[in-house]
Amino acid sequence: MSFTYFDTKDNKVQQDTSHVEINSIVNNSLKNGKPKEEVEIFSKMVWGKDVSNYGTKVDTVRKDVMKIADAADNGDTKAKAEINSIVTVTLQQPLMQRLQINNMLGNTTVVPYDAALRYEFYQIQGELSRDQAASGSFVTPTVKKMTDYAETHTASGGLAIDYREMASGAIDGFARAAEQVVTSIFNQVTAFNFTTLHNGIVNATTMKNYAAGITKSSVDAVLLKARRFGNVTIMGDYSAVSKLNGLSGFGTVGTAFVPTNATWTYSDATMDEIRRTGLVKNYNGTTVIEVPNTYNLTELNTAGDFFKPYLNTTDMWFVPQGQLTPLNIVYRGGLTTMTGTNINTREEITVWDLCHGAKVFAPYLMGVGMIYDSSLAE
Repeated sequence: MSFTYFDTKDNKVQQDTSHVEINSIVNNSLKNGKPKEEVEIFSKMVWGKDVSNYGTKVDTVRKDVMKIADAADNGDTKAKAEINSIVTVTLQQPLMQRLQINNMLGNTTVVPYDAALRYEFYQIQGELSRDQAASGSFVTPTVKKMTDYAETHTASGGLAIDYREMASGAIDGFARAAEQVVTSIFNQVTAFNFTTLHNGIVNATTMKNYAAGITKSSVDAVLLKARRFGNVTIMGDYSAVSKLNGLSGFGTVGTAFVPTNATWTYSDATMDEIRRTGLVKNYNGTTVIEVPNTYNLTELNTAGDFFKPYLNTTDMWFVPQGQLTPLNIVYRGGLTTMTGTNINTREEITVWDLCHGAKVFAPYLMGVGMIYDSSLAE
């Protein structure tokens, strides 16, 4: 599989735009790779990490941020853009770290914001193998080259930055708000990727590794097929993967001459795992991972008696770390930001956007296993 970038903007247009873009400093900060030491110190201060090894630089950074925030509070446009730049770098690192769990679902590619991504992949066709006579013709399979584009969407998170509070040196409230922004964007992107793959498998008319109902027989059957594509990771919401707790034992026979006297036994290691974490970490030699699934506090569940989780609680995934990956994930341009005034409240609102997309290749769907259990729906 290969990827091709297509530049969608004229260079002259890009240059002209950068001169008038109020937050162009943000783009420069993110494209230059490793952030400056001052931003690194501020980021660690926000996330509560140890900054003692920086010595007196910590106080210098705190005073500089307070000075910039004070200018922003007085309406200085450049100061607001600089605050945005610092905050964006502070948010992007933990966000990208959390998004790495999506890499287990498929291939991930990052492209510039002014580029489109075209996928090229191949499907084997024709007769693959057979017996033949010594003078017979040989097998001639072919590959069909296929191309497609990945459509992108925008995941957003925002907050009202209190420049006056930052000017006083207080960043505790900002740390909690920043955590909410990171969590919100992560939830949106991860939910989109899982939903895209879920719909691709459920609606597929091609060959797929799919079963309904999380039972020992269905788990073993789907795992058997998935393991032949590579080392497998079993993933899912707690509701799904916790059902493996009751499937991880082994059968014993109490009396050799009475097979009906069978019992189900768990090893000490398995019981210890369940006691400590509530989950088994390994099922028949396969790693089990619980996918973080927080609540969407703006939407109720089907019963209407509690909040709805962002991700499906019904799916158990069997993801081989091989070549036949049906899901391809793309991020465009990194984290971008914009600040404006809320006319109703007169607050300065800052919004962060992450352009992302996912594409499912139907010929590769058999490379990922899935079990859907409707009884776990919330």
